[in-house]
This record gives sequence, C-alpha cells and structure tokens, in this order.
Amino acid sequence: MYHVSKHKLLLFCLTLLTGIFSLQNAAAQDTGQVRIEDPSQLTPLEFEIREITVTGLVTARESFVISSSGLRVGERITIPGEEIANAIRQLYRSGIFSDVEIAYERVTGGVNIDIRVEEEPRLQRYEITGVKRSQRRELREQLNLLTGFAVTRAVRSQALNTINRYYREKGYWGTEVEINEEITDEERNRMTLTFRIDPGERIKVREINFEGNEEFSDRRLRKEFSTIKQDRWYRIFKRHVFTRDDYEEGINNVLQYYRDRGYRDVRAVDDSVYVDNWRRSKDGVFFDIEIEEGPQYFIRDIEWEGNTVYTDEQLTLAFGFQPGDVFNESKFSENLEYKQDETDITSLYNNVGYLFFQVFDDVRVVAEDSVDLYFEIVEDEIATIREVSFSGNTKTHDDVVRRTLRTVPGQTYSRSAIIRTIRELGQLGYFSPEGIQPELVPDQQERTVDISYSLDETAGSDNFEFSGGFGGRQIGVILAARVNFNNFSIQRVFEPGGWNPIPSGDGQRLSLGVQVTGRGYQSYNFSFTEPWLRGRPTSFGVSLSYDYLNFSRSSFGFGGGFDTGQDRRNELFSASVSLGKRLNWPDDFFSQQTVLTFNRFNVLGFSGIFEDGKADLLTVRHVIERNSTDNPISPRQGSKFNISGEVALPVPGFNQFYKLKSQYLHHHTITGKLVISAGAEYGYMGYFTDVNRSNFQRFFLGGTAIQQRQNFLNDNIDMRGFPGGFNGVISPVDENQNLVGGRVYSKYSFELRYPAVSNEQIQLIPYGFIDAGNTFSDLNRFDPFNVKRAAGFGARIFLPILGLVDLSYGYRLDGTPGSNEGPGLAPGEWEFLFNIGAPF
Repeated sequence: MYHVSKHKLLLFCLTLLTGIFSLQNAAAQDTGQVRIEDPSQLTPLEFEIREITVTGLVTARESFVISSSGLRVGERITIPGEEIANAIRQLYRSGIFSDVEIAYERVTGGVNIDIRVEEEPRLQRYEITGVKRSQRRELREQLNLLTGFAVTRAVRSQALNTINRYYREKGYWGTEVEINEEITDEERNRMTLTFRIDPGERIKVREINFEGNEEFSDRRLRKEFSTIKQDRWYRIFKRHVFTRDDYEEGINNVLQYYRDRGYRDVRAVDDSVYVDNWRRSKDGVFFDIEIEEGPQYFIRDIEWEGNTVYTDEQLTLAFGFQPGDVFNESKFSENLEYKQDETDITSLYNNVGYLFFQVFDDVRVVAEDSVDLYFEIVEDEIATIREVSFSGNTKTHDDVVRRTLRTVPGQTYSRSAIIRTIRELGQLGYFSPEGIQPELVPDQQERTVDISYSLDETAGSDNFEFSGGFGGRQIGVILAARVNFNNFSIQRVFEPGGWNPIPSGDGQRLSLGVQVTGRGYQSYNFSFTEPWLRGRPTSFGVSLSYDYLNFSRSSFGFGGGFDTGQDRRNELFSASVSLGKRLNWPDDFFSQQTVLTFNRFNVLGFSGIFEDGKADLLTVRHVIERNSTDNPISPRQGSKFNISGEVALPVPGFNQFYKLKSQYLHHHTITGKLVISAGAEYGYMGYFTDVNRSNFQRFFLGGTAIQQRQNFLNDNIDMRGFPGGFNGVISPVDENQNLVGGRVYSKYSFELRYPAVSNEQIQLIPYGFIDAGNTFSDLNRFDPFNVKRAAGFGARIFLPILGLVDLSYGYRLDGTPGSNEGPGLAPGEWEFLFNIGAPF
C-alpha cells in the first residue's frame, strides 16, 4: 500500500509512486516481493475505484469526507494524474482537517482508496482575559467564534485581526494578544481558547500638521478636518483616536473646504501617519499632510443652451452665481441638482412636469484664475403620472393612505408633490418618516411615470400612558392613565373580526383618560376625532370631560391639602364639538378649525369667584394654522404658526370674555441631525361689557400639562424651569397679595436638540433649552422684555406603548414674588419637570 501526503503533490512524486506501484505488481506476480524499478519507465494508467474508506475521523462523517474529496466508487481515475491531488486540495479547503493523506492499493479490476485525515480540534468555549468586562462584551459581539466549529489557522488569524482592529479603533496601537489552546475533551476533540489581551497604552492624536497651505491657517484646516481632533484638555466630547476611515474623510473635508472657496485644483500631494514621542511624556499619533493649493478661480461667464421654458436670466438667478463670484463647488452642485427649498435648476423643471429633463455642465478654465460655465439643457417633454401604488400598510386601510397622497394618476409629474406626500404620510404618525421610500418607473417613450411608495408601518400609533406628578401642596401626588387609539375605526367596531385586538385602520382618533388623587381630585375625559368627514378633508370631533377637586384635607389620599373647617371644592363639566378644514390659500399648509364649547363650573367655599358658586360659559374658538414641519415628534425643518380668537358669548346668564392668541415656532437643521428651534407666543384677554365679567380663565405660566389639568379655573401655559401648582406660579397679584392671573402674557422659547436614537422601538431626543415668559394684569402694564427666565436641558423619549415622555431639568435665572397662595420661588434653583403626551 502506498501513500500520497500533503507534501507529495507534485506531479513528479505522483509519477514516482505510480512507478513503484507498477514494479510491485510485476514483482508480486513473479516472487510475491516488491521489486523497485526505474520510475522514469512508468506510464499513466487508468483504474476503476472499487472501494473508498476513511480513517482518523472523530466527529466528521465519512459521507462528508467522501463527498468533499470528489472521488466516487465506480469512477475511473488516472495514476499518475490530477484526481488524487485535487481530492487532497478539496479536503483541505473544507477547513476542518489539519492533515490529509490518500493511500491506494491495486486489487483485481481496479484500486481501493483509503483517505486518512486528522481533524482540527473544535471549539468548546473561549475566554477573554486581561481587559474590562465592557470590552469583553463588545469583543464577543464582534468575534466570529461559534461553539462546535473547527479551530483552524484562518479562524485564529481572523480572531487576532478582530481584536487588534477593535483596540486600534479605540486608539491602542500596541495591543498584544496571546492565544492559549487547551484540549478539554480528547474523546470529542474539543478545545478551549483563552485570549490574554494586553491593550497597552492608549495613543491619541497629538498633532495635525499641514504643509504648503498659504491661504488658510493650520488652525482653520484642523477645524475643517473635523472627524478627528487634536487631543487637548478642554476637548471632552471630541474624538481623538485614529481610524483610517475618519482620517481619509478628514482629508476630503479639508480639500472640499478649499474647493468651496475656488481652489478647484487643490490636492493632497503627500500625507503620513506615525507614532512618536510627544513632549517627552507619552507616545502620540501625528498627521503630516502636504497641500498643493493651486489658483483660486472666479466665474467669468455663464451661458445656457437649449432652454425654452425659462430664460437665461431666470436660470442664472436660480443658479445663484454671477460673473465675478468665486467658484464654489458644493454650491455649484447643490444649485444645479437639489436644494432643500427646491429652488435648484433641476427642481424648477421637475416641479412643472419635466421628469426627463437633463442638464450637462462644462466648466472651462479660460485663464489662470477664471472659468466659464456652459450648460446644455435637454428639456424633453412633460411627463404624466400613469399609476400610483403603495405597499407596507398592513394595518392602515388603503383609503387612508390614498387620500393623503399628493400624486394622483393623470396629473403632471412633480418632484415637489412626491416630497410633500412623504411629509404628509409621516405626519399621520402611522408610518416611520425615514422608512417612506418612493420608487419611480419612468417610460420616456410614452412620457409617463409610475410611482410606488414603500411604507414602514410603526407599532406605536396606539399607546397607553401611565404617569404621576405633583400638583402642589394643595393637591399632592397625581396618578394619571390614558389610552390613545390614533388609528381607530368605528366602522370595524360592528364588523365580524373587527376587534383584532382593537378596531383600527381608518385614521380616527379615540382617547380615554383619567387622573386621580384619592377622593380629592378626579378627572375623566373622552374625545373622538374623524379627520376625513364623509371622505373629504374636513375634520369632526367631539369631547366630554368632568373634573372634580375637593380641598378638604380628609379627602386626599396621597397627602397635601389643608383643613379649613369647611368644604372647598371645584367642579367642571365640559362638552365641545369641533369642525376643521384644510385650506388651499394662501397655500395648502393652512388649515382652520372652529370649536364650540359649553362649560359649567360649580365652585363651593371660594369667595369672590362666582356670586352663587356657579357659572356657565358658551365659547366659540376659531383657529387658523399653518404647519409645514416634517415630523410631529422631532421636527428637523419647517415652521408652525397659528392665530386664534375665542369668544365667551355674552348670552344672558352666561359669563363673557374674549381672547386672542398667537404662536410661532420655527425649526432649522444646523448640521447633520442637530436642530435649532425658536418660538414666541402671546395672548390677550378682554371683556365686552362690565356685566358678567369672567374673573377666571386668566393666564398662568409654569409647570406642565399634567400639573395644570386640575387647575381648570385658569388658562395654564406650560413653561420649563418653573413648577405648576394650584394657581400656577407666574402670575400678577392684587392688592391683597392674591394670585389673580394675567390678562396679557408673552412667552419665548429656544431649543437645541439632537435625535440620538431613532428606530421603531424608541426615539431618544436630548435637548438644551432657554424659556422666558411673564403675565401682566392689563395691556398698559405689558412689557415683552420683562420676563422670567430659565435654562436647562432635557430629553424626549418616545416609546410605542407609552407615547411621548418629556423630561426637563431647568435652572431659574429669575424668581417670583410671594403671595397669600404660597412663598415665591427663589432664583438660582433647579426644577425637574416631566410630562407625557405633549410634543414640543
């Protein structure tokens, strides 16, 4: 029997073995002994494989080995030839054998093959030592080591590379890894690996040096590098360690900074990254980047060809460049192809139907520092929308999606309409705005386009809110629960199988809520809204609520309150009907709503509010609003403006007043996901006559909506940094030092936020804020700059099951005067507030 090992794969060796086999065969016929002859006399012969056996197996199956070798019983192979060499190579490629040998023996009518293997040990478990638990956990997520798989050289090498790459990303350049191997189960050939890691010293980026830069300083270029910063003591939150991707991105940022200032020929002619001693204290990473700036280019001339829809002057104005301007590469691309406000050249054509519009630009250098811009325009013909489809709405009914679309078959194609459709679908709250993907299938020959929207339906359209709050010393702890069905369907209530588990899909909103503090405070409310009444963009809503507040100490189950020896309580029953409509003028972001409300107050034990303890109000409130924000939870752009007028009708026996309010809020993305928001709001309350003047429903500032619910005698305006309470906290006082509320108020807000996490399970939006506001007893005392201020930070957390949670921690810059209702608030103190279900 003769052997071919992994070291005998050369053709000469196979020839030698075959020759020996032939000599043995001849000798066996004569004397039964092996007789060696000259192998050069051997010739290739064909043999039929009669039998294949496998030896040396521990865990692998014989059928797997034979199948992987490619050898089959009954097949004919040539000896010497490539079949056996190929079989050895294929078995090695399987990655589970450390040694492979194939032996063959001549028998009557062919040969018998014996495949001898030595298996690689298989992984039983692995351990990581020498590093922190958090690092061990992160390494386990990255290491591709699975129990039961063969531990090959490639597996070991890949594990080492993964560990070194992990620590290199964290700035550890001298990481040492020792792998200890131990057979822990000889019978099953199982191995335990132990990775002993010494990360070494973390080496940060100490210097970023530039050479050849004459127009811009090193400091300016380091700032534009942006992805990696030099390590300095005052840079706490900046990245200081080197990664290849960040380094290359940083160089590209620097070059783009030059190109946006006219240096279109700039290039990095040389760069190096090295570790060296830094100020004789520790090693550091150094970047040396050599820049070749080239000349700064200015625009000499702009020419347009092929345009018939717009004139040269109109296109040049939209393009945003004039002769003599510095050539800005980013602005050039943006104004030509796409701008967020859709004032670019491509949008001008796409928004009036020219889907197949093309523009070819040619930037020609005409002098050492000048370029001419030539644009060839192919307008083609106007495209019509042929078909519109959507998918992914497993819960929401098709007609709810269809009525939201701004792209309708038969209409002229408009990119602006597609962008608006994405916004409107996102505003519904049923779909993830980031998951709405339109797909266009144009047919240039027919001048048509098919549009399909891929929707990502969220699980959080319905939610249950459970929360608690502190209503001040008179109220104590408040417990609140609310269930919101934001995609409800009344029609499915009466359909078989409609309760699965809740009738939903028609976009109707149903809300049921309760707030209690033992027997002392109770609030129950119900509301329903149909956003599309009878298939038209007209909303219809109804709501009912009942609030009860008893100030007797014995009535409170959670502390607070005071004992006056008499029953002091407030009751309010409220019912309202609303009707709203979407407007098309001045633009289709406008809407209006009219609300008719009946309120019945019953007050006992409070002198000076109502003469007989009861009062009725019949109010009509009309709101005109423009809302162009792109996201209801965390807007990145757009604005929201509304103006409202509310009249408590001077009906005999009813109290009367009128109110005017306005609010404006603007959102703008600064860079990346960082958003700045600023807003202002004002309110005024007046009376028609001196008869039946309402001395309640005045303005109080401070606290959150959950604290203000029990203050139903007042018009409460939330404001961070100042707590709410029974009578609010920011309010004018009368001559008896009683909080009376304001007839005029102003409020200003500024917020800087960054959506840190945004997925189906959770949205986390940390922010910093500055709020300011005040109330005034009448218009003569109103001063928009006399405000109470607070600044701080907070976070909004949106969970599908819970809804929106707003947490804020504000520092008061100004205090409030004391009153008979309680002591004033001192400045220089922090106030923690939280609320559920109230977006910014």
